[in-house]
Amino acid sequence: MYNKYTLQEIQRKVIEILQNNNPMSSSEIAKELGINRITMSKYLDILYFQKIINNKKIGSVNFWYLDPGITNIDSKDENYLEIQQNLIAALLGGQKEVCDNIMLSLTNRTSNLKRIFTDICIPTLNTISELYDRGKIGKSEKIHLIRNLSNAIRILGNNTKLPNIRHENSQVVIISGDNDSNPICDMLEILTTRLGAKSTFIGNVENSIDPFFDIDLHRYIIKLTKRVRGKTIVIVVSNNETSIRFIHSALLESEMKEKKIQLLIFSSKSLKEKLDRHIPDSNLHGDFESLIAVIETSIK
Repeated sequence: MYNKYTLQEIQRKVIEILQNNNPMSSSEIAKELGINRITMSKYLDILYFQKIINNKKIGSVNFWYLDPGITNIDSKDENYLEIQQNLIAALLGGQKEVCDNIMLSLTNRTSNLKRIFTDICIPTLNTISELYDRGKIGKSEKIHLIRNLSNAIRILGNNTKLPNIRHENSQVVIISGDNDSNPICDMLEILTTRLGAKSTFIGNVENSIDPFFDIDLHRYIIKLTKRVRGKTIVIVVSNNETSIRFIHSALLESEMKEKKIQLLIFSSKSLKEKLDRHIPDSNLHGDFESLIAVIETSIK
């Protein structure tokens, strides 16, 4: 008599045995789990197409194995600090595949996206910035590490299922004011999509700022607002004071105020304190969790 498992249970058990017995054939895995060999092969194919496991052919037999970084992560007892440290080590070691697989492992379970971002991704981004500020890494390496982190974060988005409830009348438009803020913008795009809103990340506008760009940006935001009947939430993410001041000025024209547009600005806590004295009417945030709480309320 064979055991019956859900796909999620199969995934967990397959990862467990492959971590200890790499590599194994379909027959060996089926025997270990007490599952019909043909059924097991179908499960393994699914996990393969989801990039959870990999295979290599030896003779006429497929042997299954795990790529570096793939592991079981249980939403009830995961060690976020350990995952964060592993991600930082992989980034600094130039192990892009391991970085991607760590993120892929996080998509395998019903992990809390907000906790993944606040306890893993943002501390990792902060560590990269601190290493640069202390002269431990150069500017080129910093740019490369942030790019690799962004690419890894997008894996979470690619594997995020859309919610059953869609807020079709609301949209979120995200603008980055510097290259270092791109990973946070990626996180916001993933989270707001998960919340059911139409989400658009325009990109980094720092190098596009000139005396005429405010008009261009203003027009494009107005154009986007016409695509939905309800509210448009514009989120500016930057640690560049000049970018924030410029974008804030461009998006607070009288025409904008008449539209159903909510402007949110996210920056470092130190810059937020400075901007509080100059931009009192904007919704400034220096804490990621508080920003998400406002977004959640606004979308609903």
